[in-house]
Amino acid sequence: MIQEKSEQIRKRFLELNAEIELPEIERRLSDLTERFKVPIAEAERSVVNRFLREHNLKREDYYGTPQGAASSMQISDINQSEQWVNLRAKVVQLWDSTSPAISQVGLIGDETGTIKFVKWTKSNLPELLEGKSYSLENMTTDEWEGRFSVKMNRTTRIQELDEAVETPDREAQLVEIDSITESNKWINLHAKVVQLWDSEHESIDQVGLIGDETGTIKFIKWAKSELPSLVEGKSYSFENLTTDEFEERFSVKFNKNSSIKELDEDIEVGFSTTEFTGAMVHIQDGSGLIRRCPMCNRALMKGTCMEHGNVDGIHDLRIKAVLDNGIMVQEALFNREITESISGITLEEAKEMAVDALDQGVVQDEMKKRLLCRYYTMSGSLLDRYMLVENVQLVEGLPDNGVDALLAEVT
Repeated sequence: MIQEKSEQIRKRFLELNAEIELPEIERRLSDLTERFKVPIAEAERSVVNRFLREHNLKREDYYGTPQGAASSMQISDINQSEQWVNLRAKVVQLWDSTSPAISQVGLIGDETGTIKFVKWTKSNLPELLEGKSYSLENMTTDEWEGRFSVKMNRTTRIQELDEAVETPDREAQLVEIDSITESNKWINLHAKVVQLWDSEHESIDQVGLIGDETGTIKFIKWAKSELPSLVEGKSYSFENLTTDEFEERFSVKFNKNSSIKELDEDIEVGFSTTEFTGAMVHIQDGSGLIRRCPMCNRALMKGTCMEHGNVDGIHDLRIKAVLDNGIMVQEALFNREITESISGITLEEAKEMAVDALDQGVVQDEMKKRLLCRYYTMSGSLLDRYMLVENVQLVEGLPDNGVDALLAEVT
């Protein structure tokens, strides 16, 4: 596969009077697919784009001129990447962009289904309005992890239609979390807020985990949705959420059409419990001595709560760790009790250390000295990519499964 793709790329560039050594193409494709586990289609695009830049060539030169080359089709007909297509579609939903390079992103739909779209800022195209129908010409298709999308570029033409394009019925149904198996579906849930995480982008109001009797799932609530704040431990009725999927993990997203209503009942959450043994190879930033908001329990960032602004925070201890067993890694969250037990540093001792050094970062540094490069067995509930650790034990005398060599490199 690598050799065949490399030869195709080389021949196409030769047609453009650009000579590229075949071993160089093979090396870059192999590096992306084998070392970084990038899908072959994505690796091919990355390598092609690199050589296009090096030889001052345009994407249209390599893939063909878009004018007159785009095919008019329906969304269900899209089955390959790097196609030029025309669609007549309705803007089903607009999402908040997390990159200045993206002007708009969301879902468009026609009678046959929905598909994600991306409109680049540098394309200087007119704004799309949610609920409006358009003729969209000269878009390119893309694919990631088996899911297709369309991208608008500087050659794309947008024209609003007088008639509305019919889209599949999006009436949301009440479902349980373990029944979520598709993306781009409208759903209702009854769930408890299991955990709130620190938002790493201003466009995200809240992010974390919600759960019901069947399991847990990640949620994202956009700032622009202007929905009420969720409280950790409370149970709610959620209506008009949309499902999403990345690397075979599903999530739900709130939007301006979503509604939130607190329930009187306390929903019991079903967790999947597991055990993991490995070496602690990293302690992430945000570990050690932290402050939390007294109202919502969020960790403060530079003394500020994303929801309540500047507050007088409450001290707490935690560890956000990464363990490696030589085959896979597991991220883990240690609460105050577990952190005190495993590190031997109490909350009061941590506060004294921070006062003496005039820097609370010394607590995290000391924990790294005490904990890194040692083997532990931990058990707890899996919450998305994290394990919420309930028990942890130091393990001595484990055989070397490749972790020791890794530790020698990073320490």
